Amino acid sequence: MTTVTKEVTFDAAHLLTGYEGLCRNLHGHTYRLFASVSAEPDGRGMVVDFKRLKELVKSEITDRFDHAFMYDVNSGTERELATFLQARGLRTVELPFSTTAENLARYFFERLAAHVPVSSVRLFETPTSCAEYGHGRGSFAQNSQNL
Repeated sequence: MTTVTKEVTFDAAHLLTGYEGLCRNLHGHTYRLFASVSAEPDGRGMVVDFKRLKELVKSEITDRFDHAFMYDVNSGTERELATFLQARGLRTVELPFSTTAENLARYFFERLAAHVPVSSVRLFETPTSCAEYGHGRGSFAQNSQNL
């Protein structure tokens, strides 16, 4: 088994409703995402073409999330802020969970896993803090009640 990894960055804003620290306030991050794919190399010796992986990450994640306000549809405060932004033509992304790094890593894993044998997604929120989600941890759809 061989693993290849593609790194991308994107900027996004969020807040954490119900959190007692500073992150309850609207703030943003330059996220660094590492998408790893594991498989036996094909006849050319490749697990996945890096260009294909880059295009997949772009279409599934960065095109949608870059420079957007990510919000939990279950939070009235976040929905209200999103409505305000949308009325002004600003980019928002509605999600069915709190926008923690842990939940986002899991969500991005599932988005990519629908297309390639992704083995893990590592998402850095800051240069020294990340969350990782990968194989052996269950399916997002099957375990979404934990979010």
